[in-house]
Amino acid sequence: NTAPRKLGGTGLPFNAAGHVGMKLALLSLGVFLGLYFVLQAHKEKLRWPSILRLVVKKRPEADGEVACRLLAILHAVLVCILSALSNLVIGPWAYSAVGEVNTAFQKFVLSVSLGYFLFDFLWCLLSGGETWLMIGHHGASIFCCLLSLMTNVSGSEVVGCLFGAEVSNPFLQARWFMLEAGLRETRACRIIEVTFALVFLSCRVFWAPTLLWVVVASPKPPQTIKVGAVLLQIISWTWSFFVAKKLFAAFKHLRQNDNQESKLQKTE
Repeated sequence: NTAPRKLGGTGLPFNAAGHVGMKLALLSLGVFLGLYFVLQAHKEKLRWPSILRLVVKKRPEADGEVACRLLAILHAVLVCILSALSNLVIGPWAYSAVGEVNTAFQKFVLSVSLGYFLFDFLWCLLSGGETWLMIGHHGASIFCCLLSLMTNVSGSEVVGCLFGAEVSNPFLQARWFMLEAGLRETRACRIIEVTFALVFLSCRVFWAPTLLWVVVASPKPPQTIKVGAVLLQIISWTWSFFVAKKLFAAFKHLRQNDNQESKLQKTE
């Protein structure tokens, strides 16, 4: 009973178990690359939103990063919807099916995300603008998605993890656009910062460890999946320290603004 599980729970050779998933992942990579070049080719049409106009005006060389961050938002929204469907509608629930054989829908979600992470990993390396912590996070994400596809198990918990990892991403990208547009001191930017920090810390500090505990305590997931999960959690906790500092600073700024506004109202 244990030998087939090591080969993905299907009795197939290791390289055949994830054959379809890898094809879909390469297709996903091609789609994200294609969208990137389309955004680059039609960047003039994308400048109509005022915030994008401001970003490109202040940093004309940032066209490539603008396209990359728009794709980050697209992937985050898409994978959160797919992950929610996988866990809450189609099933199985991540907490009750760790280490089980992947469903067809889980393979699809993993393939989409693997393609995106490969695209963004290449962007990080070529642009040289990301930290080693971000590159390490992408490397660990690629490792977990790839391993789950190739072994055909643990899709449930990896897909569940994708939701927690990506749900705060749109707020992070919105914050970048606000900062690059020179809107750092606006109330809207501070609200976005606070929202991002609260969502990030709720998922990475409080929710993620509960799923990690279930994965590590279960005998079903491969040891390599457990190692990848622990590595991702360590990176998340490291990030959380810096995010918490940003959160306190944003709260402090909002309180100062409120105090100033109340003083102005009293003088009037």
